Amino acid sequence: MALAADELTLSTVDEFLAVLRLVLKRSGLTAGQVAAKTSIARSSAYHLVSVSRKGLPVDPDQVLLFLTGCGLRMDQVDKIMRAWGRIAVERRKRRATGEVRPEPAPPRGGAEVGVDRCLEQLRLVRAAGDLDKAVAWARRLTLALLAEKGVEHVAAQSVRSG
Repeated sequence: MALAADELTLSTVDEFLAVLRLVLKRSGLTAGQVAAKTSIARSSAYHLVSVSRKGLPVDPDQVLLFLTGCGLRMDQVDKIMRAWGRIAVERRKRRATGEVRPEPAPPRGGAEVGVDRCLEQLRLVRAAGDLDKAVAWARRLTLALLAEKGVEHVAAQSVRSG
């Protein structure tokens, strides 16, 4: 199985995660089937391609096994692994210098987002002057706070109507 050259141009975590999902889809396998073909735990294989995943996978060996288990050509596996290395180095540099980039917008739907993450993102987008995203993160913060109190159903209805 092979990807097009433009599908291998990866510079962000989101692009990296999207290509993992694309490889799995094109393989025609489920994450569980890939796990069975490799030494990856089934739950780890599913977590690698979870739509709720936001971070770069930490274990490059798992990514390598996953990609080869999907049947991706080795030259393309190598390109994706080099992209993993570049993205990981860039993230470490940003953390070391204290540079934190805000996420584009809070996740939609029922994705659970913690209070601390919402507060951090709200501060970042507000400081960046993006009031539309700040409002979206403020709504998500309200939901997270109400969920902490155990009133999730009421919270979702009241935030949507507001």
